[in-house]
This record gives sequence, structure tokens and C-alpha cells, in this order.
Amino acid sequence: MATIKERKDKDGKDRFQVIVRLKGFPTQAATFTRLTDAKKWAQNTESAIREGRHFKTSESKKRTLSNMIDRYI
Repeated sequence: MATIKERKDKDGKDRFQVIVRLKGFPTQAATFTRLTDAKKWAQNTESAIREGRHFKTSESKKRTLSNMIDRYI
């Protein structure tokens, strides 16, 4: 679920910090100057994470236990 917080930067300008947290996935965060951009990013990021498109395939997903055992032997 996404959380949007309104913040002020050093110059006093409004910034919107978006934090997307979904169980079982790392937290994603970004900061925007416009609220509409923040909402769009949050929605796109949440859907990408749920569909498995957001994160690059890690090496651990390409390996199996049998590969590891063969390499160890």
C-alpha cells in the first residue's frame, strides 16, 4: 500500500514523498514536486510489483539447489 506524505524542502517548497510497502517485497520510495505525479508513480509501482514486473530477476531465482550441490561437489 502506498503512503504519500507532504514535506517542505529547505527552500520551503512542497514535496510529496511516496512510500510503497507490500508484504514480501522491499520498500520503494520516491519524492515528487507534484501530487499528481506522486499518485501516478504509486499506482504504477504497486501494480508492477504485484505483477512481478518491477524488480529485475535476481541471480538467486536463476539457480536451483541441485545446481548448487553439483557445484559444491
